[in-house]
Amino acid sequence: MRLRFFLPLLFLTLAFSCNAETDASGNQPAEQDQKFWISLEEAQSEALDKGKYILLDVYTEWCGFCRRMIRETYADKRVQEALDQYFYPVRIDAESSRMVVFQGENYTMADLALAFGVQSFPTTIFLNPQGEPVALQPGFIEPGRFHKMLSFVGSESYRTQTFQQYSESTR
Repeated sequence: MRLRFFLPLLFLTLAFSCNAETDASGNQPAEQDQKFWISLEEAQSEALDKGKYILLDVYTEWCGFCRRMIRETYADKRVQEALDQYFYPVRIDAESSRMVVFQGENYTMADLALAFGVQSFPTTIFLNPQGEPVALQPGFIEPGRFHKMLSFVGSESYRTQTFQQYSESTR
């Protein structure tokens, strides 16, 4: 009698755990398929040479909104075009002990996130070609708004107007 109830329960548990594993691994290739991510070291070198900005996407593995940014926002065609035009995009895992070099100094990714004052995930950091912070935006950002933010920073409109003024002028 117990076996009759146990087997369906076991089946459902296995089905949900298989789906969870598929979803988790399903998100991973999508992140890796986006070939526009480059190393921080490469971004700094290229940014200085070509005068482009650096975008730091600070994330954690467990962050649902970080995965949503990858799935929805970074996958958006207009966002990708703005990234290609204005930025060298880099991902920083805020819990990683992996070493990176920023401005000639060695940091773990976790320490670099702390140095920028990141307190929540995802956080997007915009750096000028010299590696100086221009803006820091915590939280999930919808594709349309993110495209506008990329254009605002990349076109250097932030130097002469607020984001609200820019948004109203580009409707």
